[in-house]
Amino acid sequence: MVKAALYIRVSTQEQIENYSIEVQRERLEAYCKAKNWEVQDFYIDGGFSGSTLERPDLQRMLKNLKEIDAVVVYKLDRLSRSQKDTLELIEEHFLKNDVDFVSITETLDTSSPFGKAMIGILSVFAQLERETIAERMRMGHIKRAENGLRVMGGDYDPAGYARVDGHLVLKEDESKHIKRAFDLYEAYHSITIVQKNLKEEGYPVWRFRRYRDILSNPLYIGQVKFAGELYQGQHDPIVTEEQFDRVQALLRRHKGNNAHKAKTSLLSGLLGCSCCGESFVAYSTGISKKNKKNYYYYICKARRFPSEYETKCVNKIWSKDKIESLVLEELKNMLLKKSTDQKKRPTVDYNKLLKDVDRKIERLIQLYTNEKIDNNLLEKQLSKLTEEKNRIINKQTIQEEDTFIISEDMLDNIKHNLDVLDFPDKRAIVQSCIRQIYIEHDHVKIDWRF
Repeated sequence: MVKAALYIRVSTQEQIENYSIEVQRERLEAYCKAKNWEVQDFYIDGGFSGSTLERPDLQRMLKNLKEIDAVVVYKLDRLSRSQKDTLELIEEHFLKNDVDFVSITETLDTSSPFGKAMIGILSVFAQLERETIAERMRMGHIKRAENGLRVMGGDYDPAGYARVDGHLVLKEDESKHIKRAFDLYEAYHSITIVQKNLKEEGYPVWRFRRYRDILSNPLYIGQVKFAGELYQGQHDPIVTEEQFDRVQALLRRHKGNNAHKAKTSLLSGLLGCSCCGESFVAYSTGISKKNKKNYYYYICKARRFPSEYETKCVNKIWSKDKIESLVLEELKNMLLKKSTDQKKRPTVDYNKLLKDVDRKIERLIQLYTNEKIDNNLLEKQLSKLTEEKNRIINKQTIQEEDTFIISEDMLDNIKHNLDVLDFPDKRAIVQSCIRQIYIEHDHVKIDWRF
């Protein structure tokens, strides 16, 4: 039997249009009865606008799509007043989970060939609208670049310039900073040394990545770039084309020396420094002249790049093999321990609590419809009930996320195969079990996900 989710939305202004919760419920139940469909649940958003998808019960329904065969609404605009959002819900959520969508007023039913064709037609027009808007924006950007004006991206000024009436104007202090960075890099071939010297000269030192982007940006020779094409800009350059070309050759020569370290580092993104709060990064010393080997380590970013920070971090540098072995051993011990004493947690019936709140919302709106309460009281009570509903949904989500059960297959895999698993599989297990690892010299603290 088809399990149908009945979605109902109403805002207070729409009561006069006969879209009340009770009217929608009666007609949707009658439709399901005529089709011999089982009602899986009611999802009710009372007092919510259809212009946004951030509605508590709509989000709850999307989480439950695996238990649903069809979503039924009274009218298409009950799902959303935005064609874009409607199509996103139908195409990206319902149909991808094999859930049909039915609007009983427009007789739109994606379980039928005609209904699917209608969705296709709506999608074509929506796509045409999106592409038309995108093309107009693109042509406007190209025209701006051809006129020598930078295509503005984000609400910020590029280093070295201020935006004045759509034009770039040199900022004297930052332009000197950038010119000095080009000079130093050309002399030393190292951004880290550039940072060190700039700090000694009294400049405010930026992050490594920012200098790397500046050194390769043609903006600083008076050009603007859009869609891979360069155009002569209206703004003043900071460095000459000759110096810029020399720096590009140096950047290409040093590109990739430390590439892909994170891809082979089991704990990248998980290690945090308890001394200064920065993250640890992986690095290698390069091939040793003595034994032709690479030595790999994890080091606090503030110790690795001291020029970027006020004080140098003195946290311990860890051998990659040593700390990864330590963490894997702790992981095995923790999972073995958890498997022996895991018990099923007492669970709260959050669905029942949510239904209780929905009934209160229904009664409240019915009182308003019958003119027994005024609009101010309605909105005040609706706000309280919505907050209560959100708290219940959050607690339900936390309970679901905290439920970490180890199956016998998983346990056997960890006991016998963890050390010999391929790197991607081993990293997947580590990432799924560990939230963060904190390092303070010789002390390692693991924040587990369970």
